Amino acid sequence: MKSQLGVVGLGIMGTGLSRNLGRNGYALSLFNRHLEGVEERVALRAIDTYEELKSARGFDDLTSFVESLDTPRIIILMVNAGAATGEMISSLVPLMSKGDVLMDGGNAHYLDTVERENILRHMGIHYLGCGISGGVEGALNGPSIMPGGSLEGYEIVAPILKSIAALDLNGEPCCAYIGPGGAGHFAKMVHNGIEYAEMQLLSEVYSVLRWAVGLTPDHIAEVFKGWTNTEAASYLVDITLNILREKEDDQWVIDSILDSAGNKGTGAWAVQAAASFGVPAMMITAALHARYLSGQRHIRIHLDDITRKQNKKDASLGTTDLFNAYQVSRLINYHEGFAIIRAASAQYGWEINLSQLSAVWTNGCIIRSAMMNQFTSLWATWNDELILHPYIKGIIVSGWSSLRRINHVASSETLFTPCLVAASQYISGASLRYPSANLIQAQRDYFGFHGFKKIGDRSDTVYHFPWKKD
Repeated sequence: MKSQLGVVGLGIMGTGLSRNLGRNGYALSLFNRHLEGVEERVALRAIDTYEELKSARGFDDLTSFVESLDTPRIIILMVNAGAATGEMISSLVPLMSKGDVLMDGGNAHYLDTVERENILRHMGIHYLGCGISGGVEGALNGPSIMPGGSLEGYEIVAPILKSIAALDLNGEPCCAYIGPGGAGHFAKMVHNGIEYAEMQLLSEVYSVLRWAVGLTPDHIAEVFKGWTNTEAASYLVDITLNILREKEDDQWVIDSILDSAGNKGTGAWAVQAAASFGVPAMMITAALHARYLSGQRHIRIHLDDITRKQNKKDASLGTTDLFNAYQVSRLINYHEGFAIIRAASAQYGWEINLSQLSAVWTNGCIIRSAMMNQFTSLWATWNDELILHPYIKGIIVSGWSSLRRINHVASSETLFTPCLVAASQYISGASLRYPSANLIQAQRDYFGFHGFKKIGDRSDTVYHFPWKKD
């Protein structure tokens, strides 16, 4: 009897997703490469280890794996993005037939997905670039799934994907067709960029509470605990308070962890994409560069004496200000993230439904939150920039003074809060009250004859000024 679908790549995510599929009753074929002394009998060992996979079939021969699948074949790739994905696709395609579905569930770059989908479409193979979020727990128990690419291919695999996805507040699967081409992987890329900034924001709030206010990790956890029943509630807040409560040998675990944050590249891709569309992504960029800077230990060690001093703790600093500053910053982060998606959707003709995408992000994924639930209904009736929505603008207006106060305290205590600063600077830069870009345009005209437009002139006239008098 043939298997209903196959999974290629049994790393942590591939194994978790396979177990999820097996638990939901699907007949599976599992493939993992054979590397002598490194990866041997991986599929068979997974089947022996996990109850959900007892009825699955394991392979390390690709031809036998493909032949074990019922037609039209459905194959899910769960291998590392980049060369490994490309090589596996090149090996699989000659073994596949017209009408088969090949779905990449890794974090491929969206432009690679666009190219692969185009090539395979002309070969009659349905290719899907599918963002999957939720980490190991999500893959196993219900992820957020963002398929893009072949619509016909999606319609074939949709019942399967929806059956293993997380459920939103209405009991609907957190899985929806995002759009053609690379839309699915693009959405996942921006999701990860938003995630970078969300994580950085929480680390900055922690920094203010720990080093400016003088709270211990467990007391900071209680502050975050108080947020869990508010509009600030989120998965990241939940795990952060759990982290801060942990002790080992009577020492806070957080204090034993080297403060050097890694990354896997999707944050950089999000920043690059924003730049390519001319969309400001100040918070994602700040969060990404904060990770880069955290890794430059040799510089940080030698510059430590510049900021090292006896700081007076400010116990009077209100947590209400911190809450407001955090919420305003999050809204700027989400505004920038959705703006990147809007720009890409317009350029590529993807027609991404932001209400539907928000619903996909309400559960199963890393950035799931109470705020995301609000975005689902908000985007259903709004078709402009998020920051311009009256409700969102109202929160920003009422909370900006808190954000400025927190940044003032952080600066006086020499704390590193790039995302909180970026959020405030975005608001300042987006206003017209104190212009400065006009000087830059004048400079461009001075040395490059680039010209400028004049205030109040609605024509397309480009003006020049005779700056040089000689």
